[in-house]
Amino acid sequence: MNQIKYQQSQWIKVLWITLPLITLIVMMLETNGQNPAERLRALLTIAAINCLVLGLLGRLTIRIDSTHLRWHFGLLGWPAWKVALSEIRQVELCQTRWTEGWGIRLTTQGMLYNAAGSGAVRITKADGSSLRLGSAEPDRLYAQLHQLLDSSILNSATR
Repeated sequence: MNQIKYQQSQWIKVLWITLPLITLIVMMLETNGQNPAERLRALLTIAAINCLVLGLLGRLTIRIDSTHLRWHFGLLGWPAWKVALSEIRQVELCQTRWTEGWGIRLTTQGMLYNAAGSGAVRITKADGSSLRLGSAEPDRLYAQLHQLLDSSILNSATR
């Protein structure tokens, strides 16, 4: 089994705050005049949808083991992605713009996976494509990736 070299999770706080708040406001405005059974059914339906959305998209977890960089959204570990460390050619610190938002985004600089803040690490793969991973601690993520890439280059050079 691969030993975890780095792991960090960050919650999409704006989603955890606004989704339940909007739900409450809509419920108060839209359920006036409904009978109690209809209100309860609507409340349970909206609560189930909230749980599903928060379960799938509520946080971003980034993990590095000895062979792969992996990341996923949500509490269930899906959707998930991975890149073999051997496929990474370059890493660099970068910033995201506020207009790029949070979540999973296709940008002019490749895919962006971001939960909060503006710090990120740009990863350029062997095929020339790039992606950015937003992080609450981009310096630490960058340092860990850089160290693993340097050690893998040294190990392959000595073979």
